[in-house]
Amino acid sequence: MLDAPLRDALFARLDASRTVLLGAIQGLTEHDFAAVLDGEVGGGQTVAQALAALAEAERRENAEVRGEPVTAPGTGRPLAPQVVHALAGASYRSRRYLEDPAADASSARALVDGVVEREASLAERIRNRPPTQPPPVFPMAGR
Repeated sequence: MLDAPLRDALFARLDASRTVLLGAIQGLTEHDFAAVLDGEVGGGQTVAQALAALAEAERRENAEVRGEPVTAPGTGRPLAPQVVHALAGASYRSRRYLEDPAADASSARALVDGVVEREASLAERIRNRPPTQPPPVFPMAGR
């Protein structure tokens, strides 16, 4: 079991990190979530895919620290609401681990360090992404 000061400090790091990530995606449109993140048309991840990969990494790390089997990730093209839900679920599991009587300090620190590093990196990539081209406008038939 983690002592209260360590647990509180780890919670604070998770909260601060998630606030930065959410700030990076605040105001993104559905079109922005579908845009290629690093300007690698045809080969790069979309913002939604990168967020889904982030949630998957946290989910996997949570399973590993608990000694649970790591299952295969979901497939397909994630949508903004799905990735936000997946991120919330992964965050919930991380927080639950920090409250678990079986949690040890070393694993808890490693879990939080990983989450914070990945979220900071992705938040930076999102903030520095190339400008999104406006969606095409199609003329209405008969006008």
